[in-house]
Amino acid sequence: MITDLNNIKSKDTEKEKERKEKKFLEKIFGRTTKADLKNEIDSLKIMIKQSSASVSKQEIWEKTKASIVVTHHSKMLNNNKSSKEQPVTYDLIDESREGDVKVRMPLKRKISITSSYGARKHPLFGTTRFHNGIDMAAWYENVYSVLDGTVTDTGWDSRGGGNYIKIRHFNRFETSYLHLSEIYYHPGEHVNAGFIIAKSGNSGNSTGPHLHFSVKEFGKSINPVHFLNDLIRVNNLIDIYNE
Repeated sequence: MITDLNNIKSKDTEKEKERKEKKFLEKIFGRTTKADLKNEIDSLKIMIKQSSASVSKQEIWEKTKASIVVTHHSKMLNNNKSSKEQPVTYDLIDESREGDVKVRMPLKRKISITSSYGARKHPLFGTTRFHNGIDMAAWYENVYSVLDGTVTDTGWDSRGGGNYIKIRHFNRFETSYLHLSEIYYHPGEHVNAGFIIAKSGNSGNSTGPHLHFSVKEFGKSINPVHFLNDLIRVNNLIDIYNE
């Protein structure tokens, strides 16, 4: 009887483990099992082999990557109310892989957030305002596009942002980079993740050189810290399941 009870308990434990694994995979990838995910990857490989000369492997990969990014991001990026930032984790991406960049940080250095997302006391005017991005310490240094995209706007922000550039990604997200000293692209031009798009500076209403980075999803402001960390996780999940 004891043996039978132990066997039942063991089976229940295995079922619970399998249920949790399925739930995790379904949450992250929209798949039920690892086999489903493997079949998806195998189908992708077949598509690449059978594709005509007019459809490149890179084009197929870009479409697949975009799908994974937006699916994962829409599920993971929901907490936009808190004005208190959690520590930013940047040890999940290999910055040395110059030839295979899928995600890049806005700065090629250790990120130091000097002003967080949410309500804050404005450093110049002293009034409490909603800060729709994060400020990063940056002393006149290169600014990078975080994902592939198309430049939608550049110019001077009369509301205090100074020189800025905005980039559209996957027809869903828009990243903005403000207080720049130099801008290297024009509206309509395509950029890849890791392209140097500008140089940080002290333009506009600013107390010193820094980079203001903000993100919108379908036109709505979201927390840039969550956005960056989730994209890094997606980048590493793609690498793991492509091995």
